[in-house]
Order: sequence, then C-alpha cells, then structure tokens
Amino acid sequence: MKKYILIGVLATAMVSCSDDFLKEEMVSVITQDYLATEQGLDQLIVSTYNAERVRYGYREGIYMFETGHDCTINSGVGDINKYSTSQWSATGNMATYTNEFMGFQSKQQSGFNINCFPIIDNCNKAVTAIRTGAALGKYASDPAYAAARLSEVLFNRAYMFYSMGTVLGDIPMSEISITALPSNKYYPRVPAADMYKMLISDLRYAVEKLPESYSDAEFGRITKYTAAHFLSKLYLQRAQGADYGTTAYGRNADGTIDTSNPNSYLGLLYKGKGTADLDSCVYYSSMVINSGKYKLESNYADIFDCKVADWSNEGSKEILLPGLFGNGTDNYRYGVRICCMMIGNYVNTLWGIPNYTWEYGTKPNFFILNSDRGFDVFTDKVNDSRYQGSFRLEYKTALMGGKTNSPAPDLDYYGYKDAKNTTYKWTADQATYFNSNIKPSYDRASWAGRSAVAGERKMGTGDLAVAFLENTRETAIDVEFADAQPFVLFARWMKKGSDYYYRPQIVTTSDNYSFVNSSGKSVNFYGLENSVLTGVPATTKYDDPNRNAYNDVYGTRDVPVFRFSESYLIRAEAYGRKGDFTNALKDINTVRARAAFKVGDTRAQVLATLYPGHENLSANAQKYPYTVDKASDISVTAASWDGSSDASKAEDYPATATTTLQRFVHFMCNEYAREFNQELGPYYEQVHHAGVQAERIQWYNQMGSSSSSHSASWSTAANNVVGATGQTGTNKGSFANTFTFKPFPKTQFLDLLTDENGAPLTEEAKKAYQNNGY
Repeated sequence: MKKYILIGVLATAMVSCSDDFLKEEMVSVITQDYLATEQGLDQLIVSTYNAERVRYGYREGIYMFETGHDCTINSGVGDINKYSTSQWSATGNMATYTNEFMGFQSKQQSGFNINCFPIIDNCNKAVTAIRTGAALGKYASDPAYAAARLSEVLFNRAYMFYSMGTVLGDIPMSEISITALPSNKYYPRVPAADMYKMLISDLRYAVEKLPESYSDAEFGRITKYTAAHFLSKLYLQRAQGADYGTTAYGRNADGTIDTSNPNSYLGLLYKGKGTADLDSCVYYSSMVINSGKYKLESNYADIFDCKVADWSNEGSKEILLPGLFGNGTDNYRYGVRICCMMIGNYVNTLWGIPNYTWEYGTKPNFFILNSDRGFDVFTDKVNDSRYQGSFRLEYKTALMGGKTNSPAPDLDYYGYKDAKNTTYKWTADQATYFNSNIKPSYDRASWAGRSAVAGERKMGTGDLAVAFLENTRETAIDVEFADAQPFVLFARWMKKGSDYYYRPQIVTTSDNYSFVNSSGKSVNFYGLENSVLTGVPATTKYDDPNRNAYNDVYGTRDVPVFRFSESYLIRAEAYGRKGDFTNALKDINTVRARAAFKVGDTRAQVLATLYPGHENLSANAQKYPYTVDKASDISVTAASWDGSSDASKAEDYPATATTTLQRFVHFMCNEYAREFNQELGPYYEQVHHAGVQAERIQWYNQMGSSSSSHSASWSTAANNVVGATGQTGTNKGSFANTFTFKPFPKTQFLDLLTDENGAPLTEEAKKAYQNNGY
C-alpha cells in the first residue's frame, strides 16, 4: 500500500508583484510517486520557498530574531525583557517559541506544513528525487534545469539549517526525507563546523548552477547572486567564530560541544576554519556587487514605501531575496503578520486620529519595539536619513478613507473649528506660551499662522497630531515647551525646574492635557517596565496599506530577506578583519552615502526643528516644508574606531572593546543596527555570530543587563521613578551569557528524544544535549 503524505504546496494568488511561479493549485493528498513527476516536483520545490516566509508569518520568527539583542524591547512582557528564568528556560515561553520555530512538532493547517523541520523535509524529498535520478520529465531530459532546481532547494534547506543553527547552535540535521514513522527519535546534534562545511559546499554548487536572473513571471526565485550573497555571509561568520574551537570554549576534539562548559555559548559559534575564509567572503560578495544586477535605492525609505494598490517597491533592485507574500486567502498559514508586530499606539480622538487608517500601521499585536539603544545607535539623527526612513517620527491628523475592508488613501481630518473636531483644547497657559514663543517661527502651511486661543481645539486639517523626540537628559526640553506645542510631543527627556522626567506619561483632564499633574509633577512614564506602545516611535518598514481590513493583523506585502547594502557591509567587515581598513571604509561609505539626506529630500518637521543638531541646519532647511538644501556628509574614517576621537566616543563602545579590531567589529554591529533596524534577522545574526551579543546586551540593554558596567546613556536616575520601576539609572535584567543561544524545549523536544536503540534519554543525557544555562 502506497504511503500518502501532506505537503505544503503554495496555493497563493499573488498580486503584489509578478510572483507567478508561486501560483499553484492546492493538492492536499497525493502519492509519494507524484513527487517524482515534473509537475509534482516543481510544486514540491515551490513549497520550499516557505523557508523565506517563516520569520514573518507569526510570533516565533520575531521572538527568535528580535529577542536576545540590545536594540529591542517586548512591550508588556517584562520577564522576557529581563531574561528571567521563568521565561528563558526549557519550559518557559522562549522554549515554546523555539519549538514553534523549529517545527519539530509541526504546525499543519489547510495543507501547510510550516517552520524549519517540515520545510527541510520537503527539501530532502526534492534533493533525493533529483540526485537519485528518480525525477521524471524535464528533470531527466534537461540536466541544466535539474541542476538549477536542485540549487534552489539546496539554498532553501541551507537557509533553514542556518536559521536554526543561529538560534540553537549545534542542531540535529537530516538529509533524508521522512516517509514513515521512525523506529526511534535519535537526533544527535551535529557540530556547526560540519553543518557549515555542508552548507558552503551546497551553496558553491548553487552559485555555479543557478541562472543570473529570471523572467518577471518568476520573480522571487533564487539566483546565482542570491546564493553568492548567502555564501559570502557564511564565510564571514565562519571567520567570526574561528577562535572559539578549543576546549576552553567547550569544543571537544571530535568537534562536539561540551554543554557543561559555561563558555560553550562561544564554543557553539565555532564553525570550523577554511584556508581563506575572509578572501572567499570578499570574492563572493564582490561577485554580487560587481554583477550589475543590483543597486542601492537613492532614497533609503523607498525600499519600504508600499502604497495603496501599489506594490512597486517590491521590485527594488536593492532586494536580493524577498519573502513572497500576497493578498490571497492561502497566503501562508498566517499571512505576513509582521505588519502588526512592531506598531505603536497612534489612535486617539484627542489628537485627531480617531481610528486606524490604511496609510498608517494596523492594530498592534505582539508588541515589539525598539529599546532606547535602538534609537541611540543613530548617532546623527538629523543627517542620517535611515533614522527617519525607519521610524514614524510624526503623524498627521487623519480619517480613514474607503471602507473597513477596502483600502483607500487617508482623508483629511476636520478643520480646527469644525464641530466634529474632538482634539485637545488649548489651556490659557499653553496658548500664551505658544503665541509668545512658538508661533513666531511656526510656519507649517496647514497652521496658516493662526494664534492659539484658550478653549479652542489644538489641531485641525493637515496639522501634526503626534511627534516623537528621542533626546537625552542633557538636551531635555521644558515641560512648558512640550505642553505648548500645537501637537502632542512625546519626548524621552523633559524637565521642570530641577526635576528631570524620563518619558513622562501624558496627564489628560477632560480635553486638556499636560505632561505633569496638577501638582506640577510627572508621576509615571512610558517605556522600560511600562508599555512601550505609546510615547516611542514605531518602525514603518512593515506598514501595509493593502491589508485585509483597516485593523487587520494579516498583511499582503513582500518582505526583504537579503538586501544589496548587506553585500557591502559583509565585504567591509571581511576587509577590516584582514587589516585593510582603506577598502573597508570604501564599502561602509558607499552605504552611508546613500543613507545621507540629499538636496531635495524632505526632513520630518520634528527632525528639522526640534531634534538636537537641527540648529546646525540652514535657516531654510528649518522652515516648512523642511526641504534639504545641502547634502549631508555622514562618511566616516578609521577614527570612528580609534578609541579616542569624538567620532569613536559617539559610537559608545562597550568597555570590553579595548583593541582597534574589537572596536571595528562593534562599529560594524552599530552600522548593521542603523541599516537593518528591526528587519528581523540581519542585525541579530551580525551581533550573534560576531560573538558580541552578550557584551552588547550587558552594555546597552538596560532591561536585560545584569552588569553594573554599562552605557552612560542610562546612568542617571529620573525624578518620575515609581518604586523600583522607571529610569533608575541602573541595570534591571538577569541576562546570562549562555542566553546567547536559546533553549531546546523540554516537553516538546527533549522528552521525546531517544538513544539509537529507542530508549528514552536519561535526565543526564538530556542535560548534556541542552544548551548551557537551561
């Protein structure tokens, strides 16, 4: 009797780009033999492209790659932020998310087997069919076709192994597909050196066999240069961990890991040594850079700028590899749900946005935003357009256009004297202060020079509703100044008299407000232990104006997985590690030249008029519409990592970075944070594989750090601390270095494993399998 299996062929009817190769009919129950036919194998290979979608569909991807570094905070999940053992354990939520990501106990719904292991199994089925000669049709008659399709599968399998290895270190690996229940559950961990040897070999084959490009009808397929980019990344990461392959770091002579060694969190980063890994990295990244197939967008924000009924940004020549989504009903199990995961609160009738709008973000879910460090890493917010291009720094008043399930551009909000206007009203003190101190230079067109009148509405058509100012304690603004703005201005630091307030919480009385109470004090705060959904900027990189409904968590847009700018940064680090800072700087500054504001660009009003550094702009650049009249120069020199110059001090390197090379590595991490902020992978992978994840959390991440040696940016207490919560100026976490790797789940994974003979693992064997610290 023939065995039957379920496979995750994609039944998506994509319209967001020309993703025609993903248009497949759902086949729910099929024979194993079908997968050897040309049609069946084509569909099976298409199903392996779920590899690029795993991180963005639901919570597991975001918890794997946006928790455990210094630039992120999870709103309302204090124990995860603090790395408490209740969350960071083999039985806590982090283990649950890890299990979901692995897919060891597969999620299966509507024909979709998703997450890493099921996708790997589909890859193995395709590899076996092609390599054994069982594949029929064109696979048998056209060797070049078979080799190209095999290369796609090898890439997708490599990406899944790589993703799990980044999260867990040494992982169980299989190159054989499962067609029946196994006789045992013996899945030993494979040393990362063996894994990287296999992945590099597979990707070198893929680079040789894949085409340079495809027709528009096959948009999104993996090309020669996509594989070369990934290969260069693997070579760099192998070089990054090359010093950790000794017993001091828990690497045994046979390559296995001794998890009883507390330094094994570094030993797990050892991936072997090639004879010329850095040279190979330069070679393959140069192959991508010199191909002529890709280019950096002139405007950073354009990469992510999706408009109503317009997905043209998805065709950017900067995107080396997209995660393909669309607006079909079979759009992965969850669709692309990252659109709801990094969104702040912006709906409030009192500031003129009474409901979610299509052009702004959707209803938040999972609540992961930047920590203070995620903003502070932008050392020149006024001139580096990546800051404005990454975050919603201000909202205009707006009404939802169209219908609740029919996307349309936002509509203008009511006039400030319209009876339907329900925004905040001016108090007498605010009106007086505004008219005397702010109005003379306030030239926003929608404002039309009007005076503030006590009792009248603050905001109307086209006015700013909310803006965010990520300043420092040294540049704190007066509460009186903030209150008198013609929009709600959330600032990280405000002051009143001798009191300094960290992210003071707004105090509303009827339809008036202030950032202090009736006693003139701020008694609460946003951020840190409190919800970070209000009072801080949210990323705009996943805003989706074509989602299924105005407040829906299901999106429609593709997500960039690999971007061309990373090819430059990969090569730059390889050059730097070789001691060639001249060539490293050329690549770094190529990326930064694109990042700089250029003549004709437009800065956000709050950036051009309020952020520290705006005073250095020309007078015209500080006037509406805040057009850039002089190109910014944010190029860097080797002084940025010399340890003594102002440029180096501005990078705020950890105290542990005492050599030029160590500071250079941290500079590259900072540059990744600026370039790929909240892009769910590149930054996490960089700090992780570079071996600096733990020290960066200890130095920068106040909520996670267990160290008293930390960045000066949070070394001073505020006057609105509540008990032990708020900006105390002290570390608040319990991060252990071993949390560099996440735990293997106990009940969903370890307790199910057996030895070679099928006997359940002993508790001692489970402990030896588990990563140190769990």
